[in-house]
Amino acid sequence: MLGSAADTGRFESGAFPAVLRGFVRAAADGRLDIDATGGTARLWLESGQVRAVVSDAESEKLGSWLVAHNVMDAEQMALLLLRQPEGVRYGSFLVMEGVLDAERLEKELEAQAVAIVARLLFTAGEFRLDRSDRLPSDAATIEMTTASLLVAAVRASTQVEALMNLVPSDHFPASTEDALLQLQHVQLSPGEGYLLSRVDGAGSVATLQRLVPLPREQFVRSLVALLAAGLVELREQPVARPQPASELAERARPAPTTPKPATEELAYSALERKEHEAVLRLATVIGQQDFYLRLGLTRTAGADQIGTRYRELVRTYHPDRARERHLQSLQAELGVIYRALQEAFETLSVAEKRKRYDQVQASAHPSSSFLSDEAQEAEARRTLVRTNIAQARRLMSLNDFGPAAELLDQAVRLMPDPETLLLLAQVEFRNPMWAQRALDRLRHAVSLNPKFTKGWLELANYWGMRGQADRQKQCLEKVLSYDPANKDARAALNAVIEARPRKRFF
Repeated sequence: MLGSAADTGRFESGAFPAVLRGFVRAAADGRLDIDATGGTARLWLESGQVRAVVSDAESEKLGSWLVAHNVMDAEQMALLLLRQPEGVRYGSFLVMEGVLDAERLEKELEAQAVAIVARLLFTAGEFRLDRSDRLPSDAATIEMTTASLLVAAVRASTQVEALMNLVPSDHFPASTEDALLQLQHVQLSPGEGYLLSRVDGAGSVATLQRLVPLPREQFVRSLVALLAAGLVELREQPVARPQPASELAERARPAPTTPKPATEELAYSALERKEHEAVLRLATVIGQQDFYLRLGLTRTAGADQIGTRYRELVRTYHPDRARERHLQSLQAELGVIYRALQEAFETLSVAEKRKRYDQVQASAHPSSSFLSDEAQEAEARRTLVRTNIAQARRLMSLNDFGPAAELLDQAVRLMPDPETLLLLAQVEFRNPMWAQRALDRLRHAVSLNPKFTKGWLELANYWGMRGQADRQKQCLEKVLSYDPANKDARAALNAVIEARPRKRFF
């Protein structure tokens, strides 16, 4: 298996972060069950990133967590559990009932996930990955990266003595070889960032502590956070030559606190749309390409070229980039590309494996079927898209919106179209947990066709429902800029200007 992560195994106290990082490197999908002291935890992975964390421990269940953190009281929790409709998730039900909004739910789920992972840091246990169990499409998800989750868990841990035991004073902290690939935009504290900048592989833990002006506990906690995220490793011997201040330390510095832009782009830029389409296209063909083509190299490429090119491409197509707004719906595609690049690198970077691969390729007949059959494949995609849309409309007429959304999602991945994106957004708006996803569909739709009036009007509705009159006005003005006679847009704009906003116009 790619990344050499076993699907089952045991881990000792302090080793859970290494287990999780193994699945990050392998870009694994599925449900990771962890049996450890305090209860069984379940982590759902998508392309190696943790998207949801739950536990069967009573104190770590969502309702008990919200009561303990004064979001609601025990009586309210009990009443809501009794009223929870079958098939509706508890978190989504709380949002529907107005107990908390989707943004607050996401924050609570992240805090809950951090607490559960913090418990797993210093306990031994067993793990097993069920690759057939994927996160349900209507589940609430966390957006922090896996590295950020591990760092936050270390910061939250109250087991100070256990933290101390993980960093023997006579060991030597050094940057890991693949640390740039594991960075995942983790937000380090100033102390963690400074400590990382002083790691050179030549000084022991004791020496490093004398150089870094941090209290003992803060120093240890910061170092363990870097170890957990995979940015640093401890060695029994110093490196032969001290490592210079790395690019890693530069990239991991805390981001400057800059004010958020007053207005957000209403649609994807041309560059964002182009990259979105490129990821979709590459994900469909990269599995059919030979390993050299995947890396954009000739068969005469040297080992240094292979390593450099691999790292460039992984930074471009890492699944973590799904946090960017124009790639949020492409986590699975980025995972496909990442795994294909990893497969190519793991073969071509080892001389013996590369030699065997070249011999097999030389004896095989080159295949160009994926090129010669392009027209046939395009027609097959169009047929599947038409079938999906028809089935989705039938399901919508039966109020079965979950399966309808899945069919439409597959359709827009195969063949993005403004009308289908709008239809999918309208389905997703029915679930309060999918609002951001639906907004991204609309942005994509009006990016594909800047004169897509129905898309702009639906965006105006979205912002009007959220009291964002300025953005609502921008959407309506966009319609009138190319269609001055549009009566719906004109009437809605007049209402906004006259401070008589209505939640929904269309």
